[in-house]
Amino acid sequence: MRILFIFSLFFSLLFSADKLENKNLLELFKGKYYSYICLHRWIYINKYERKNEKLLSLVAYACLKKNYLTPALDLSKILRLTKIGRTNATYINTLYLIKLLTIRYIKDNYNISEIKIPKIEDNMLAKAFYLAQQQKPEVKNNTFIVKDNDYSYHVLFKEEINNIIIDLYQNGKFIKKVKFW
Repeated sequence: MRILFIFSLFFSLLFSADKLENKNLLELFKGKYYSYICLHRWIYINKYERKNEKLLSLVAYACLKKNYLTPALDLSKILRLTKIGRTNATYINTLYLIKLLTIRYIKDNYNISEIKIPKIEDNMLAKAFYLAQQQKPEVKNNTFIVKDNDYSYHVLFKEEINNIIIDLYQNGKFIKKVKFW
């Protein structure tokens, strides 16, 4: 009897919930369905390309909220008609360049200290990159560590999935893990 109750409750919740595909982009964004938006980006690209760069910028922002840099590139290619679109495309491309340069630093011992790129203040990958430019940390096992006051960033390149993973510590205590696809 108990299993029957749980089973019926599950199916009633499943079928009574609003389906995400029935929600518009703004509803999804306000609901923080960033992964859903980003993974369905081609629906929005096909719908809004050359029509609404503000909405396409929301799709790009959804990808960036989840640190999906590679999918965000699909949007950076088409954000070119308005000033804000070009600004957003530059932001996406700069973050992706930072990812690639960080990988080169880790894998190829590439000198990143003299590279000048636009400054990004609100991203952990960018912060770790700028610190690495200054501190030139040693790389061991595809990992380096940079420090900023009480914080340390442990930057790892996972070759098999082509992701950069950053573990953030404050005063030696683990705070969070962030993955950059």
